[in-house]
Amino acid sequence: MALADLLYRCPECGHDPVMGVGDEARCGACGRHFGRADARGRIRVTDPDGSSRSRSAAELTRAIAGHGGPLTAASQPGGSILYRAEALMRQSTSEAPVYFRKRLLGFAESYGGSRSGVLEASDDVLRFREGDGPVFDWGLLDIRALQTSSSTVQITPRHGAMAQFRFVSDSPRRWEELICHLLSEAWLRAGRGRIVEFQPRIVVR
Repeated sequence: MALADLLYRCPECGHDPVMGVGDEARCGACGRHFGRADARGRIRVTDPDGSSRSRSAAELTRAIAGHGGPLTAASQPGGSILYRAEALMRQSTSEAPVYFRKRLLGFAESYGGSRSGVLEASDDVLRFREGDGPVFDWGLLDIRALQTSSSTVQITPRHGAMAQFRFVSDSPRRWEELICHLLSEAWLRAGRGRIVEFQPRIVVR
């Protein structure tokens, strides 16, 4: 995952978004630079005056959450949530069992071609619009799993194919946190309980 995807908003001043490529990121508001400090996953924070310090990724992501995480950019007047980003979507076409020493470990999915469009998240639904083409809707109460990788976010609906999203110029980490929040709130409103796990399937308490 690119550092600007992990630190999608500045953990120091809260500015959103942070820009960068690969292992370097920069806040355009406060001027701080962020870079990989060592193989242990620590991150070097360099202030505008040139002084620097090393912080853990966990510290910085907690600081981002303290600034509002993905919700500040997604919040609308009146308190509703609406956020969009360009994305490439692929849907699963088949799955094959994966065995180790005759024990079933799970299933590996095969995916079809990419569709280019816009992914939209709101309080009740995820929606993907393929340009002037079809619109795909997934109600939040009908999503039974959310999985992420360093570059993609994947949802598993109760009915229909799994959908995988790769973002053109946005952070998969931002989208993971946003969808987790929306799912949690939707399930609580519906009286289904508090979600404690999102993968390999949603589990509530």
